[in-house]
Amino acid sequence: MRWLPGSKLELGQSSWTVRGAVGPTDEDALTLLLDGPSPRFCWVGNHAWADDVSRVLEDISHPCLPEVVDVFETPTEAFVLLKGFDKAYRPFAEERWRSTPKEVATLSLMELAEALGEVHQRSGWMQGVRRHNLLMDPDSSKLFIASMPRFHLARKPAIEAAWRDMRLIGELLYEVFCQEPYPGGHEMAALLQEKGALSGHPANHPGVPQVLAGCVSPYGDLAYVDAEDLTEGLHQLHHELVRSLRLEVGQVSTVGNYLFRKNNQDSCGYIELNSICGSRKQTSGFFCVADGIGGIQDGERASGQAVHTACSAFARAWSRYGVDAIEEKPEELARSIVKVVGQQLAVDGELDPHNNRGGTTFTGLLIAGRRASVAHVGDSRAYLVRDEAIHPLSEDHTLANILTKLGELTPEQADKNDVSHRTISRFLSTSSEVEFDRIDTKEAFEVLVNDIYILSSDGAHGEVEDHEILEFALRYDTSQEIAEAVSSLALKRLGRDNVSVVVVRVL
Repeated sequence: MRWLPGSKLELGQSSWTVRGAVGPTDEDALTLLLDGPSPRFCWVGNHAWADDVSRVLEDISHPCLPEVVDVFETPTEAFVLLKGFDKAYRPFAEERWRSTPKEVATLSLMELAEALGEVHQRSGWMQGVRRHNLLMDPDSSKLFIASMPRFHLARKPAIEAAWRDMRLIGELLYEVFCQEPYPGGHEMAALLQEKGALSGHPANHPGVPQVLAGCVSPYGDLAYVDAEDLTEGLHQLHHELVRSLRLEVGQVSTVGNYLFRKNNQDSCGYIELNSICGSRKQTSGFFCVADGIGGIQDGERASGQAVHTACSAFARAWSRYGVDAIEEKPEELARSIVKVVGQQLAVDGELDPHNNRGGTTFTGLLIAGRRASVAHVGDSRAYLVRDEAIHPLSEDHTLANILTKLGELTPEQADKNDVSHRTISRFLSTSSEVEFDRIDTKEAFEVLVNDIYILSSDGAHGEVEDHEILEFALRYDTSQEIAEAVSSLALKRLGRDNVSVVVVRVL
């Protein structure tokens, strides 16, 4: 072997030390691991091959594909210098791969299929991807194409060209689901064609037979035409595998026990919508708390109108756009819903100015699929409990907060200044429409299993400390128990306000 570990390689102005090779060393093109100014790996092959592969890869940026840094030529061979792959990657290990969770493996194969599609679109063909051409991250099971020794350009490839490159994906999918080596094309064709052969077989999972059939043969109606076709098949399989999030909701709203509080000006509510479209199971919802401001009837009417309008607006958006569109930018819809609420209140004020002079705070949590956001005006709050810690998702719009930011009050002084705490700097009103940029929105974030979201009016969090809310969230098993515990403690401390709490647990 010419390139023994420790041998030197001069490329341009830099010197490199060969650490080793990836895959067999007797192929037409070698893949060398290099140590030098920065870790790199390098393909060594003939001039035509190097020209073809570098021309295709220089236009592609994909996590499964290497990035060409430079090409060096000698009279007899060419060196394609590539950006170093993540150090976590290791040579493909079959046993480790078979232990990968099915959902994770499907996503990894989907990325690999997308990478093949990028290459094929540029008339590049690898004439079969082999296992030893791959590297794998042992933790995430992500795959990386580390070598392309048989690569060539072909404007009009043979019908089998795409199939040769995609076949390995079918093999790896079989091994994850069946926990055994791939039996071979003929045996797989027999398994798929013989009536009843799949009954009780590990490969008999919705979406799996279709992908296997598309990868077994380059001929027939079931064969995948291209990598895009394969990617769609893997997408469908992933939909079959993913369990939708379940949301458990608890809520409490009470007038409280203060002698001079005659009615409950708080309102809270939620709407949860579930769908299965194309096998994709999706859960979404909008959850909100509103604390009325103004006269006894006006504040109650404003907060109730806010909750009803918000839930209706979310349902209309869900019906018109679908969960996928909302999931992409949940923060935009969350803010728009609050804007719609403000517009509705302003219209109500215009129609009945003498009997409708109220306003309300509003805090809304929007969950769409696996992403969420919060939109907020006033001093009601939203919290997230995750990993045994509590995280505020909103900021109080109060005079106390403004004075603290200006340096007029210290946080300790603000806590003791009851008047500034109860003076709200922003709210939704029947007398005027709220400006769009005065609606705070939390940047979209991922929703995780075991998350606990808590929305509260100031009658709750004004009496119950954050660490106590966290304690209840960790102690109790249901959303309703958490909501009732927070409310009960607030009432026990004889606060002067109504108390409302909404709790959403992700299961």
